[in-house]
Amino acid sequence: MLRDLADWLLDLSTPVNSFPHITSKTSDGAFEFWFRANGGYINPDVEITSNHSEGYSLRVRRDRDLPPGTAIISCPHHLTLSWPSARRYHLAHVQSAFRPHVATRLFLMKQYLLQECSPWWPYIRELPQPYQKDSLNTPLFYNSDDLQWIAGTDLEQARKVRLDTWRKEYEDAVRELFQDQADRYQSELWTWELYLWSATIMSSRSFGGPAVFSQDESALSIHADVDAKSPLLIPGLDILNHHPSHRVTWLWESSSCTIKNNVNVIRGSQIWNNYGPKSNAELIMGYGFSLPDNPADHLSISFSTDISSYIRATKSRRVTIGSSARSTTDSSQELRSEHAKSQNGIIEGGEVPVEENFHWVRALDNGCQFSPSFLEDFSIAVENHRERAKADNSPLQNGSFLDASISRNKLHVICAVIMKLQKAQSAMCMHGKNLRREPQNARQLDAARYRQGQLRILVHVLGYLHGTLRSYMEINEPDKARSLQVVRLEHTMTATPKRLLKDFRNVLNAGLRTRDPSKIRERRGSDFAFTLWLCGLWKYARTDNTIGKGEIASDAGLEPRFVCWLLFLDETYPEGMTQAPSSGLTMASRHEVAEHEWFGSARDKHTEEDLYLVAVSYLDAVNAAVAKHPHSLYNDPKITVRCLAWCLNIVRSEGFWYPHLQESEQDEDDEWVLFLERRPI
Repeated sequence: MLRDLADWLLDLSTPVNSFPHITSKTSDGAFEFWFRANGGYINPDVEITSNHSEGYSLRVRRDRDLPPGTAIISCPHHLTLSWPSARRYHLAHVQSAFRPHVATRLFLMKQYLLQECSPWWPYIRELPQPYQKDSLNTPLFYNSDDLQWIAGTDLEQARKVRLDTWRKEYEDAVRELFQDQADRYQSELWTWELYLWSATIMSSRSFGGPAVFSQDESALSIHADVDAKSPLLIPGLDILNHHPSHRVTWLWESSSCTIKNNVNVIRGSQIWNNYGPKSNAELIMGYGFSLPDNPADHLSISFSTDISSYIRATKSRRVTIGSSARSTTDSSQELRSEHAKSQNGIIEGGEVPVEENFHWVRALDNGCQFSPSFLEDFSIAVENHRERAKADNSPLQNGSFLDASISRNKLHVICAVIMKLQKAQSAMCMHGKNLRREPQNARQLDAARYRQGQLRILVHVLGYLHGTLRSYMEINEPDKARSLQVVRLEHTMTATPKRLLKDFRNVLNAGLRTRDPSKIRERRGSDFAFTLWLCGLWKYARTDNTIGKGEIASDAGLEPRFVCWLLFLDETYPEGMTQAPSSGLTMASRHEVAEHEWFGSARDKHTEEDLYLVAVSYLDAVNAAVAKHPHSLYNDPKITVRCLAWCLNIVRSEGFWYPHLQESEQDEDDEWVLFLERRPI
């Protein structure tokens, strides 16, 4: 007869003989005796040692070296601890409504509560114990002084998320366990502290099941019912400590799991495991330690839930669209390429698998490395209306970061990433001012090592991205200044024909009481300035009074880059300046404004109605300037609310926030700039 897990958990009188494969009856209760008695294997040239700083470890005995290819330790499957393995080997009659990882934690809690009656007690008693101060060193056990060392870092937020998640899991589990009021007397045993201990043990000492082992398909099929994603405690194998460069082989065999050593280990030396390329944030969060000069260190970055959902839906839609030209599999592979390298040194890809909404960046000697698809995903998040339409129509042409071309979207992504990293750097430096000069314990030492590593990555990556951005803006040739595609407010004052410049300045004075670019930015007048500049530029460049059929004047004194841009706008935003107000205004993408969650200073969301309301105030400023200067180019009946709203929409769609790159300017606001997308003359 099947039995519910909740009922089984609350029955603390479970006899030992319900686990026929395991005996805990040993002469002295020692782990090694218990382990060997139940089918575990430890190489005779290896010994278990322990000390205060490292805890338990495995070392080669002092009388001989350990050659490569040697099996170090092996654990039979029936000794492993997880809900899938418990059901397979011991509790086939018990069913669970809990998720596997929660059921495993509850199972471990019961084994602790059983104490000597648990078949696993000789193993459990050697683990870090609950209710003991400083027995565990993950951030969830940090005190207030320790927490100061991760303040302002991603680890601080990761701690909060994990604590909230585990607390909710515990509360839901307890609610399920104690539905029957008759069992309430036990509730004081199933404490939050015990659940936190169990969850931490599972996160810090567990393996990922067969998925992390090297094995052939036949061996895997034998254990197909063992969930590869379920955390799995493997007594004995969890004794080996982590070394990022040590080479081992993990074997999942028909009846046991084994670790083999792949290098020569000299006598008396510690034998290491290799957990894989994990950053110090992962090591601290998962295991409670860090490594000096960790080669796998990275800075974590992630999208908000809403933006991630939008990116995922967009990519899925484009894969579907592209399937008419290619198979869906080929399209998906191209959209999710993980090993592409760009010519300018920004590398996308890596060997570490990541969750869909978890990204990172690493510092490299010759640049930086982002997690797979990060830059392409970010480019989707900041697409404007025309970029999104183009990508929807050509979903398989995905490679904007793999070449040396310049586009508004590419610069927008680079600038946004820079500002995100600058914000992270500023937060860490601000909180760092309150720290003691030196760490006071092991937790603080690990946190300080992590913190310093994060700052090193930030400095390196920001320096590289600054250089990349400057390379797009440098003036290397005498005539290159006239070909730059990014326009700042300062450029509107220096590259505008004199006849237009005079009238443009008059409008600025009427609307903002200043024509100084820095003061315009301080007064948040960039939209106004760029909108009136574009409006005047368009009017100045026309040879007759028609739009659509009108031509850009070749002798109007405009620089070629402005001529190309105006031709591009005439094709991309066809409503133009002379059409009457209607509901057909081409709107910027509503998603381009969502990146405020990245760097905190984006455009407000704007609808057609919003644009018209703003344009009304702009027209008031134009009328005030024209009243004082009736010969102004802006004294034109075609400059209407509709015209100004059209220009404002272009300013918001074709621009992006540009960061200040000089340290002396870090306290200044970032600035809105325009990108001059080109159409050949």
